[in-house]
Amino acid sequence: MLEIIHREKDFVVVNKPYGWLSEFSAGQPNVPAAIAEALSISPDQVYTVHRLDRTTAGLMVYALTKRGAAELSRSITGGLLKKTYTAYITADESLPRSGEMADFLYFDRRRDKSFVVKGDRPGAKEARLTYELVDRFAYKDKEITVARVCLLTGRTHQIRVQFGSRRSPLIGDGKYGSRVNFKGASLVSTELDFPWAGKELRFSIDANFQM
Repeated sequence: MLEIIHREKDFVVVNKPYGWLSEFSAGQPNVPAAIAEALSISPDQVYTVHRLDRTTAGLMVYALTKRGAAELSRSITGGLLKKTYTAYITADESLPRSGEMADFLYFDRRRDKSFVVKGDRPGAKEARLTYELVDRFAYKDKEITVARVCLLTGRTHQIRVQFGSRRSPLIGDGKYGSRVNFKGASLVSTELDFPWAGKELRFSIDANFQM
């Protein structure tokens, strides 16, 4: 069941479930189809303006009109749509308690995986985020660290590869080095801020880790 957080004429804010696709795909659980069903509209009337990985849950905004899509796309391009995540990681002892990560990333579409590379590699894009380690708890004899992550850029698999490259992968994310067996949302979009009609809109949810 899709949770609708906020709705206006031009857009809707939802809580994307783990395992759902961000874009429409016939025959697979996806957010646009669920929005269309909930609002009794056609999927063609739901515009995807940003994305989350299938394995990432949490807050997303979708446009419901062409005007909404244009306004939200301008906010994204201008860096005005801000996303904050809660990530569950196995933190290496060398990882500082807070700081900024800055890398160049290359996304290999054939392998569906991002890599940290040198900045002069063709196709490499700068990736930056800030983070803070805010809590720890035990899970399956492992110490899990809770990180609050603020994206400064939006690259494919960015949080996953930047933490994984520092030997601090998201739990259950074997693609980027995790050895913890976990099936669930180890990355949740918990805060979403963007301007609309002269106001700054802010939405937040709890991550609610499911053991």
